[in-house]
Amino acid sequence: QKSRLLFKTMGDLACVPVEPDSQTALANATMDIPGVIAAGVPGAGGEDALFVLYIKGTNGEDVVRDKIGHLWKNWPTMNDLGSSILVCPLSVRSCSGWGLCETDLAW
Repeated sequence: QKSRLLFKTMGDLACVPVEPDSQTALANATMDIPGVIAAGVPGAGGEDALFVLYIKGTNGEDVVRDKIGHLWKNWPTMNDLGSSILVCPLSVRSCSGWGLCETDLAW
């Protein structure tokens, strides 16, 4: 989280929203879920993406993913400025071989 804070501070000082407040709030809330390793903005601003790395459960259970899904499904749909917010998860995993594969979401 320290690197996110430093990037956000740098952006604020340069008047460039590297990590807008709305994304900071969602990333911080996601980071509070036990099993989440990292959450943050993958690029610079734009308010269009957030990444999450988490530890997958065992025995076919994915409790951490389900908790992330519950948080995101219930995230407020309006920000402090009255703009609408849409959280639309896209779940991917590493594929054997190359790259990422999309996964089915149960949430």
